[in-house]
Amino acid sequence: LSHICVLQKTDITASSLAALACSKVKRVWLVGRRGPLQVAFTIKELREMINLPGARPVLDPADFTGLGDAVKDAPRPRKRLTELMIKTALQKPREETAAADREWGLRFQRSPQEVLPTADGTRARGVRVALTRLQGSGDSAQAVPTGEVEELECGLVLSSIGYRSLPLDPAVPFDPQHGVIPNSSGRVLGAPGLYCSGWVKRGPTGVIITTMNDSFDTAQAVLEDLQAGVLDVAASREGFGAVGSILRSRGVRPVSFSDWEKIDAVEVARGKAAGKPREKIVDPKEMLQLIGH
Repeated sequence: LSHICVLQKTDITASSLAALACSKVKRVWLVGRRGPLQVAFTIKELREMINLPGARPVLDPADFTGLGDAVKDAPRPRKRLTELMIKTALQKPREETAAADREWGLRFQRSPQEVLPTADGTRARGVRVALTRLQGSGDSAQAVPTGEVEELECGLVLSSIGYRSLPLDPAVPFDPQHGVIPNSSGRVLGAPGLYCSGWVKRGPTGVIITTMNDSFDTAQAVLEDLQAGVLDVAASREGFGAVGSILRSRGVRPVSFSDWEKIDAVEVARGKAAGKPREKIVDPKEMLQLIGH
């Protein structure tokens, strides 16, 4: 929904920009099986969508009836996020927002069942969704079909079903129900000396800064254990030397940080010439040629 004049100043690839320049998309619906209290996006992501130049948000006030009281005792991030959705749904849009030629909206408690094709079968014309009701409350609430269905007209369907981590090794504890490694502040439970970070630590939520701060917490746990003498650092270990040996035996030449810096320098230089932060190289062969592989 962003205008090309905005996108061309970012690090979007030239091929993607060319494709979006031909886009006729004017309306985007974000469809979710559960309700406003279960959304997984952050308040920062929502605020960026609300303030998207040339686009207006479409939220149904009926979806938020009574939620103001329901989130009074909720954790602060969830409370602020819900309050912003309620405010957006109820307030009168600014003049420039009301005149926007593009829009996006949230459709809650709808579970996609079938993509409906055009008569010639070459394109999508809509999506059949099952209306749902919530069983339970909070993050653990489950969406249960009511038996009613409706059709949403559209010409493009994008699936966004989330992310789930997979077990790394039988020796590493794993919670298959939640898709995470059981841990306490990054310390893997039942495996002293083993640590985890990121989505495998807490699940696929948050933005880059969330994951970055999460890794800082895990690093702090490692430092605390080192200072407390919990970790055995007396024995000498090969570290990357052992990994490098395995890679060489398999004929694999790794890309080093200095190699990445060469690629980064070329991308930044090309971007500067085009008036953007960088021009991303998308062909792996070209990347390897640049670093002499």
